[in-house]
Amino acid sequence: MICKNCGTEFEGNFCNHCGQKSTVERLTWKSVWDNILHGIFHVDNTFVKTTRTLVVHPDRLISDYFAGRRKGYMAPIPLLAVWCVILLFFGHIEGGAGTISTIEGSATHNWIVEHYTLLTIVTVPFMVLAVKIAFRKAGAARYNWVEYLLGCCYLSVLYILLSLVLMPIGWVLDASYYTVYEWTSMVLCLLPTYWAAYSFFPDKFWKTLGRTLWASVLYLLFSVIIAVGVMLIIGY
Repeated sequence: MICKNCGTEFEGNFCNHCGQKSTVERLTWKSVWDNILHGIFHVDNTFVKTTRTLVVHPDRLISDYFAGRRKGYMAPIPLLAVWCVILLFFGHIEGGAGTISTIEGSATHNWIVEHYTLLTIVTVPFMVLAVKIAFRKAGAARYNWVEYLLGCCYLSVLYILLSLVLMPIGWVLDASYYTVYEWTSMVLCLLPTYWAAYSFFPDKFWKTLGRTLWASVLYLLFSVIIAVGVMLIIGY
């Protein structure tokens, strides 16, 4: 049998040179859809498994990935990219008039909301910096920058998932509850952050909580500075 991809003669179900299947079907809408699903979810369902583990046991997922137990897990950067695309799609949906999703704030606030997905990706390195600063006395040096970067990518996915869960509430909740909605969102984001922090830097509750809050404040500060800087550069 001759491989249609590389022209190598082989026997069996796969080419021993390039790995392509021996039977290649004609392109149809079904084959295109199957390829899309395969590219996102993969044959062993790594996307779903990784997301589920991240929600239930974020500490286990990150520690497994750091320890080299990566089989069956989707890498953090592709996972973040997929969820950013999903967030980008749902982020353009608005609820009824007078709901939280239709609130018009300051120019800076509106720009951050409109470009939240982009900021999520761009600010990951600054999340690393915030964690390194906040936990420098708790053993932050035991992990390198790449490990922090990938771990923060997983945390960013958690924040996106929380945003997606809360988003439908903003479509129906009256705008007068905006402050409560925002504070609830921030508190919920602190929960997985604290969980991960305590898992990797175990200490007394108040110390870990204080460092987590400090890291969160630094990250928000960095994010706002970046957003304002970009707005000034593009003349928004």
